[in-house]
Amino acid sequence: MKKLLLLLCLFTAACSSGPEIDKEAVRKAVRTQVASYPESHLADIYKSFFQDRFGPGHIISDRESAREYIVSELENADTLVLPYAEPCGWGHNYIRVSLAAVRDGILTVDALTDALFQSAAPVQEEDLVLWKDEWSEILAVISEEFPELPGLDSEKQRIDSLLSSGQYAFHHSGTYEKLYHPHYRILRKELADSLLNEEYGKQDQ
Repeated sequence: MKKLLLLLCLFTAACSSGPEIDKEAVRKAVRTQVASYPESHLADIYKSFFQDRFGPGHIISDRESAREYIVSELENADTLVLPYAEPCGWGHNYIRVSLAAVRDGILTVDALTDALFQSAAPVQEEDLVLWKDEWSEILAVISEEFPELPGLDSEKQRIDSLLSSGQYAFHHSGTYEKLYHPHYRILRKELADSLLNEEYGKQDQ
């Protein structure tokens, strides 16, 4: 009986611990972001990691609205400065595809919209529970390796409050928005590779 209870406790702990992170991959991802965007705050790094975990599902309502929003953003964006493609988070499951790819004729609005919808998936409550555990581990690495990161304390508290309320989406910091003009859409890596003629894959080699 005692043996059965021990096995049950071990099984429960394993199931509730969430996915194991690759700490070195997390360090590399944060270093890359800080090198590319030196004024990144904790909020901006959090955003990249949760995008890699959840993709664009949290922003999708219907196809036509998504298409119209892309068109409107293209018409009103004063600057499109991101590379055509860059990975999210540490797993690189999703890619940020800049609207500059549409501006420069590499993608059409419809192709980007279709890929956006193919990349979206509903977020389940259990996913948020696992994400809280994963983010806790990611944050531990960030706090140890990058203690001077802007917004580390204040934004950590805001993110904790967000996750405690059952939410997870977070905006870029005002500094990031002002300096780096983020205009992109989140696509699954395989779709981004295909649409951009493997441009991202060539850069990543």
